[in-house]
Amino acid sequence: MDIIDINTIKENDIVKFITPNKTLFDGMIKKVSDNCLGITINTRQDTFIRLNKDQFIDLILVDERKAIKCTSVILGCNQNDFEQAVIISIPKLILGINRREFERLPIVMDIEYSPLPLDVNFQSLNKVEAKYFKSFKKTYTVDISAGGVHVVVSKNEIDSKFALVSLSLKNEKIVTLCEKIRTECISDSKHDRVAFKYNDIKTQHRQLILDFISEKSKESKKS
Repeated sequence: MDIIDINTIKENDIVKFITPNKTLFDGMIKKVSDNCLGITINTRQDTFIRLNKDQFIDLILVDERKAIKCTSVILGCNQNDFEQAVIISIPKLILGINRREFERLPIVMDIEYSPLPLDVNFQSLNKVEAKYFKSFKKTYTVDISAGGVHVVVSKNEIDSKFALVSLSLKNEKIVTLCEKIRTECISDSKHDRVAFKYNDIKTQHRQLILDFISEKSKESKKS
């Protein structure tokens, strides 16, 4: 397994701990050193599970470009009534993990997209001309994850590799630069399903998507 580059980890970044039943709870990075991370966890989270020394744990590190699943070991811990503080080893990337292996939530929700020219290889949102932020078309999702989204588009749509995708969660507008992974034919004679991955998305917006999926998954399990 490859060790994560600690230069990409910053104090006050949020990490998502993965529980045995696949729910998530948040921790905040308070200290970054060459061989460990110091993290605090609010124990009042509904999905919180106490962590113990020498325990192996899976977690998700989130930055502007991606969410990556890692494994680590609890080196030490301390807890009071409202907070648990843990020291973990530098996380290691779980090999073979890709965006499809993050929890995917089947859901139909309103979404907008704006196809981008086929002859340009877009690297970031700030490289996209303003006119494309004014050309959104309405559609809906099939499912969504921390790494990407499936949407339904017209068969007559231009064959573009990149698109802007816009959705709203918790009164927050999320706009991301997406790259098409594949086009899937469906029974509808007028539409196809397109799988996009997020290439450029704000860290806090990816957090919103992760939290939304976690909340909806908990609601589904309760029902």
